[in-house]
Amino acid sequence: MSKNRMGVLAHALSPELSRRSFLRGTLGAAVAAATMPLAACGGGSGNAGGDEAVLRFGTSNPGANVDTQLTSNTIGISENVCDTLVTLDPNTQEVLPLLLTQLPEVSEDGLTYSFELKEGVKFHDGTVLTANDVKYTFERLFKLKSQTDSYTYIVGAQDIIDDKATELAGLTVTDDTHFTITLTQVYSSFVRMLCQFYASIYPAAACEAAGDNWGIGTNFIGTGPFKIESNDDSTECVLVAFDDYHEGRPALDRIEITYIDDAGSRVMSFQNDDIDLCFVDTSLLEQYKDDEAVSSALVYYTPAATQFLNLNLNGPEFQDIKVREALSLAINRQELCDTILSGAALPCTGFIPPSESGSDPNGTVLEYNVDRAKELLVEAGSPTISFTSKVRPQDENVMVAIQAVWKEIGVDCKVETMDPQQWRDDRAAGNLVCTLVTWSTLSFVGVEHMGSYFTSDKASLRSSFYNNPEFDAYVQAARSAMDEAEVTENTIKADNLLVRTDFGTIPVDWPQNPYVLREGFSGLEVLVDFHFKHVTKA
Repeated sequence: MSKNRMGVLAHALSPELSRRSFLRGTLGAAVAAATMPLAACGGGSGNAGGDEAVLRFGTSNPGANVDTQLTSNTIGISENVCDTLVTLDPNTQEVLPLLLTQLPEVSEDGLTYSFELKEGVKFHDGTVLTANDVKYTFERLFKLKSQTDSYTYIVGAQDIIDDKATELAGLTVTDDTHFTITLTQVYSSFVRMLCQFYASIYPAAACEAAGDNWGIGTNFIGTGPFKIESNDDSTECVLVAFDDYHEGRPALDRIEITYIDDAGSRVMSFQNDDIDLCFVDTSLLEQYKDDEAVSSALVYYTPAATQFLNLNLNGPEFQDIKVREALSLAINRQELCDTILSGAALPCTGFIPPSESGSDPNGTVLEYNVDRAKELLVEAGSPTISFTSKVRPQDENVMVAIQAVWKEIGVDCKVETMDPQQWRDDRAAGNLVCTLVTWSTLSFVGVEHMGSYFTSDKASLRSSFYNNPEFDAYVQAARSAMDEAEVTENTIKADNLLVRTDFGTIPVDWPQNPYVLREGFSGLEVLVDFHFKHVTKA
């Protein structure tokens, strides 16, 4: 099947976008994941004529270890080395058992989940997965106090986070393949949250033995389709097929991951046949539109992500709702997507992207009306609005475009770029007045995508400080509902309250992430990052 016959995103696209084929991808999480069509070529060994089947992947250096309990910036290594208990079907977003024999059974009160592991699943060191490894994994997650948001409804989780306990009371091991998890309340997204790579299952013995070196170099193993052969943490990482993978040996023999930080250099490496796969920065699309070698290999997928303007509501600049609404009305989102973002984005109709659960099917693109924006500022008392927007380098071009349209309504916004790590630190400290954020989800659950940033307890940690008890209540109602229609209803109410009533944030676009893949490879699955277990090479 050719790339131009892949499913087109079922959403109102601009004329330019409608001529493109979009693979529907994750993070996150939510948006349907993309799968390259599986070619009728190659055998189970992945060898062609006796040669190794190798895929060369160019990507930026994550600058961190690959332990997903500590970081989400793993550039696809962790997802291919480790498995989660359940996974998302890359075409339908249906939750499927992965390390389990079947999806967990749920008690009538919706609080207790009963799990059965597959028998004989091996880690890369040859040890066999047991329920004790699952228990260890979640206890370690809470002790690290890092990526815990999705799992704190497990009984006893908060006690570990608060250093009041070392064992997870809500996870009971019956035997090597059976265990239960009990929640403090009904949580409609719980099983789907177990698909996130934060919940990758680790081998207790190997992880303990590695200590602080877990996730560094080759000190990282799982039950996944590939294992780490070499990793110098600075220039390259090599993955090789795991012969004893519980779903069958993958077709690829090796994945050679080369760290290339510069976006332009990555594309040049693809042109020079030094790599077979890389993401393409949207700023380069115009440059390469007439380059047949690049343009013919381009594939787009939709991550579960939203790019939005994060306004610090604690400061004086954005106290008045009329000012915030005026800032939103001044932005022509469709034009921005078609020009600055080179067509690789969709204009927002709300916060939650159209393919995530809980998105509003009747939503229209957020209004563009410069005259009304000016009227609102007059109604607000014609305040003098001047502030500095500090952004990371990758967001500068979009922020400068927004700066220009705000100037048209009399708002003075200065733009400064800053080091990404300093940006993260300043955002966590509440020091950013206005910035651009692209927030993704790994679960494709709209209420989790939105709630993980804007509930009052989370917004206070991210230079937002949005605080509306009604919004929090809608999010909680969606999380605790057993009925899917009720989940959707409360999610839409929360989204509309945040974006169209309070203007607590200003969504701009839903990114469409392009990548290039060399001809001859097929079966690539895209969630947040690339999944290689079904890839074949002709």
